[in-house]
Amino acid sequence: MPAKRKKGICTHKSGFYGWVTVSDKGQIAIPANVRKELKIKTGNKLLVLRRKNSDGISLVKPEVISKHLNKLRD
Repeated sequence: MPAKRKKGICTHKSGFYGWVTVSDKGQIAIPANVRKELKIKTGNKLLVLRRKNSDGISLVKPEVISKHLNKLRD
């Protein structure tokens, strides 16, 4: 029997890639190994979402959002 999912808890595979530092301009650099694994290229746009519990943010590729919106539409 699968474990019961809790609302607001991400159950997808996650990984720890290291730390980033926020610059005085509010910028962060995404580590190279993350960019390579997730195929994030120079100039790509990422959607910034606040976590439901306000403990952090998630960065999401627009095509992922489009895929989910298409599923909802269908």
